[in-house]
Amino acid sequence: MKRHETKIAVRFQEVDSFDVVWHGHYIGYFEIGRLDLAKKFDLSPEALRQRGFFAPVVDMKCRIRASARYDDNLVVRTSVRPMDKAMLIFTYTIVSERDGQVIAEGETTHVLLTLENKMLYAVPEELKSSLRRMLEYLDAA
Repeated sequence: MKRHETKIAVRFQEVDSFDVVWHGHYIGYFEIGRLDLAKKFDLSPEALRQRGFFAPVVDMKCRIRASARYDDNLVVRTSVRPMDKAMLIFTYTIVSERDGQVIAEGETTHVLLTLENKMLYAVPEELKSSLRRMLEYLDAA
């Protein structure tokens, strides 16, 4: 399975007094990667809202394997698992651009809801094409 790559640089405000990235920022880096991928396929939060849906996070996991530091260049590798239900599981690997060392890994699980908070069990027709194109791009279809 292919992964979508998003490059980011660690900003000064993201490090703690030990000069390492504060652990909570890795979830933010995951989000940057997810939104970059979703936008390519008209599945950004705004695009979903315009179609009458949203996809809140209902579960997340993050495992930190090494420390990133101020001004490190990182690559967020994002993918999505194919699902038969109206949910999406995005997977992430953050690596150092310099040497490829794995910094963090994780996943987020999102369910599809209508704007009226009605849970969906099947992917709506108006989203199937976008999801299919995303899965094809990631060789996950």
